[in-house]
Amino acid sequence: MSVLYVTQAGATVRREGGVLLIHARGQRLAAVPARSIEQLVLVGNILVTPGALDLLVANGVDTVFLSHHGKFRARLVHGASSNVRLRLAQYRAMQDGPTAMALAQAIVAGKCANMRTFLMRFARRHGDDGTLANAARSLRAAALRAGLASTTDELRGCEGSAAAAYFRVFGGLLRAPGFHFDGRNRRPPMDPVNALPSFGYTILSNAVEAAVSVVGLDAFLGALHAPAAGRPSLVCDLVEEFRAPVVDALVVGAINVAEVTPEDFEDAGPGEPVVVRREALCTVLRLLERRLTSPVHYAPLGKKLPYREVLLQQARHLARVVLGEDAAYQPFRLE
Repeated sequence: MSVLYVTQAGATVRREGGVLLIHARGQRLAAVPARSIEQLVLVGNILVTPGALDLLVANGVDTVFLSHHGKFRARLVHGASSNVRLRLAQYRAMQDGPTAMALAQAIVAGKCANMRTFLMRFARRHGDDGTLANAARSLRAAALRAGLASTTDELRGCEGSAAAAYFRVFGGLLRAPGFHFDGRNRRPPMDPVNALPSFGYTILSNAVEAAVSVVGLDAFLGALHAPAAGRPSLVCDLVEEFRAPVVDALVVGAINVAEVTPEDFEDAGPGEPVVVRREALCTVLRLLERRLTSPVHYAPLGKKLPYREVLLQQARHLARVVLGEDAAYQPFRLE
């Protein structure tokens, strides 16, 4: 997927024929044919003219609006899928207790496995005093309990215990001075180490939602995450197995090699969320896009694919599961 990010504060997106023109402060920053992009991500105070909106809709460009802090605000999509057969099959599958439960269990198992693999890779490369190995054992145990869970609430409890074990050791992965992690917080994130993953998960969710839309699934009906107004529960489900390999690994690497530094953040005062400078957001966007286009081994096809293509393949696999063409959902697993 070709993605265009606009991050310059006060920029304007205009139309000239079939081309999107990006201007800021009287200067042209870019001229991009609309047909050459599949997603447009606008970060902060960006003006989109009516003509540009018409061009985006006409070309089916998935357009995402984020706040200047990277928080999701809205998206402009081309329209709902016309694949009624798939939608009906998805509704039936998500209402079927055993089917939905099996899917949710697979998602939790995949999440636990990828968190564990990420920690053990770090331990092999940088050493371990036993802390990461203990966390890996906790993640394996949580995955085993998830496979035996009899209710969704029990399964979510297993996922919660796995996340707790993982984030208890996450701060130990950070080797750069000036960064500290005392636990996960969000909505809003209150410190730099929480702000970066939150922003990354937002971008990852956008990529997953685009894949779900291409396949024709309903983004708002999932198995692990309960339906809630305004929440794309299926997207939340499919994001889980990719959090550690795509976002967490990137954040740890960016901090440890000083691609982001403590100076990239501003303390807004007691009780206020941390402010990420625009330059840091641009850095993370660049790294995320590089990550999403980097190849990774995809076992079902026996070859390497870019992460974006893996997201699409997993959405297609899920569609085949709900249609009864694939026996059971198999989450993506790092090797």
